[in-house]
Amino acid sequence: MTAPDIAMATERSFTQAAARVVDEMVTMISEMDVHDIRVGVLARRAGVAIPTIYYNFSSLDDIIAEATIVSVSRFLDPFFDDLDDLERALELDDEPAFEVATRLSIERCWTETTIRGAHRCSPLIAYFREIAPQDVRLRSVQARLVGRHIAALSAAQDKGWIEPRDDVRAFVIIHWTCVLGQAVFYHPAFGALTAIDFTEGVGRLRYQTGLDGDIAQMSVRTPDTLG
Repeated sequence: MTAPDIAMATERSFTQAAARVVDEMVTMISEMDVHDIRVGVLARRAGVAIPTIYYNFSSLDDIIAEATIVSVSRFLDPFFDDLDDLERALELDDEPAFEVATRLSIERCWTETTIRGAHRCSPLIAYFREIAPQDVRLRSVQARLVGRHIAALSAAQDKGWIEPRDDVRAFVIIHWTCVLGQAVFYHPAFGALTAIDFTEGVGRLRYQTGLDGDIAQMSVRTPDTLG
């Protein structure tokens, strides 16, 4: 990832050397616990001198915070792309394209790739809030994601593509809470917990589960054994 790419994700300007440090930290926090990261190892892997790191960053936690922003942004990028497709269909007044884009975006949320991503990001987000409690950038990303999703479904509702009695705001907030909540409350038997069903001719916002029978009798796979 280049310095402009890092800057776009983090809303902070970086030299090429600093961008390499952040990019390497992104890799390291995907491989190990943040408490196991050492500046010397980071410097060697990023190909920079230790003084260069401390010239550009106030602390190791400062780098971890920036890398967390990048990691979460990368995780959410496909979902923002899906929102682009929803908004494009709305602009073109293309109901079939909207239905397809909606189905694909919801399906992505319940894939094993997303489950793994949620598991990776969750501890980083918790640590970010501990080391940078005044930093609102993650909240801003969350607000953009949720806000655009609510706006898209509300616009579809205005067009008659979504059932007017359904609560779009509640659905979107619960949907994303469930998607990211897989990090701490995942069970393979749950299946997709939300859906938008167009089989009745108009989109219905659904809460659902694939759970059938006694969950205590079902096998449990860990994220490491998924796929």
